Amino acid sequence: MHRIHWLEPHPSKAGDALRVALTEWGYEAVPGPGPGSLVLVAERPDPRLIPAEGSELLWWVQEASAEEVSAVLGLRPGWVLLQDHPLEAVREALHHLRHRDLGSEGWLRQMLHLASLDDLLRLVLERAIRLSGARGGAIWLRRDDLFYQRAGDGAFPEAPLPRQEAADLVRRGEAFLLAASEQLGILRLLDPKEAPERCLRGFDDVEPLLLNAWRLEESRALSFKDDLTVAQNRRCLEAELPQAVRTAAAKGEPLALLFLDVDDLKRVNTSHGHPAGSILLEAVAHTAQRLCRAHDRLYRYGGDEFCILMPSTTSRGARKLGERLLQTLREQPVAFGSNHLAISLSAGVAAFPEHADGAGHLIEQADRALLRAKEEGKGRVVMARS
Repeated sequence: MHRIHWLEPHPSKAGDALRVALTEWGYEAVPGPGPGSLVLVAERPDPRLIPAEGSELLWWVQEASAEEVSAVLGLRPGWVLLQDHPLEAVREALHHLRHRDLGSEGWLRQMLHLASLDDLLRLVLERAIRLSGARGGAIWLRRDDLFYQRAGDGAFPEAPLPRQEAADLVRRGEAFLLAASEQLGILRLLDPKEAPERCLRGFDDVEPLLLNAWRLEESRALSFKDDLTVAQNRRCLEAELPQAVRTAAAKGEPLALLFLDVDDLKRVNTSHGHPAGSILLEAVAHTAQRLCRAHDRLYRYGGDEFCILMPSTTSRGARKLGERLLQTLREQPVAFGSNHLAISLSAGVAAFPEHADGAGHLIEQADRALLRAKEEGKGRVVMARS
């Protein structure tokens, strides 16, 4: 039976379940700190909870941010897992601990369990800046023939880089490829004091993590794409809206949601057939996408409904976009055979925190405003009631 030390500053049902599982897996959980591996059950990873003894820690926590994980694993190697993960994930992590399979960048290797691609890129950039003594930096990721900045501190302009320009920067030694085999992205550092090649040698274990996270994001993007239009689908909105609300709350900024409904689409389908209705929906999506700003997000919410999520935008700003979209579509009938089909939209606007205190409430308020727009005669934009 393998001995493992056990600390539980914040007892929980998940901790009780893990203790039982350890016995089933052939571990003897010894209360209190000691040499070797140690399980630490807590609300969050906190450096103040790290005992003097214990060569590596497995944190079993309720919540954790990327920054908290990086902080504790920078002090003591180990693994951090959320208590809503399957217990089998703990068993796998314990196997890595027993075999000291943490890699030269163990603190980052385990981040795959917690971090998004953006979390990983930010940590890589911060570490590269610190190790090189640079005054700043940025990371661009490749999409088709352009590289788009995904992490940066303002040291470089955020404009996309054509593939050839990125290649020229790498050739001149002004940028460095990440995951060179797939040209995942490039890293640029501003006035590094140390040779960047030297500090980048320690990032060998990072590339598989970045590639895995990137591929996961790409596959997720495909599953979140609407089959007919250029919009994201409802599942994507339900995944992204809560985070957008949390971000807006943390920054003290507004967040607007614009709900759109194509008026009388059923009548169009009945009179001209469903292909005509599909063409109308595609026209609405393409026009909305063209009028949106780069950081706005367009979703197809349902059959004839779309919505636009607008960060850092008040309800008044969202209303202006809605009115502009309605006007543009009115002036551009869609050709269908020998016919020209007019497009009319109704729209409802709600904003956080002006009209709603959370993601679900925001959708509800925007939907109610849309319903009022329909009831008041269609072809108009209506604001939610405070």
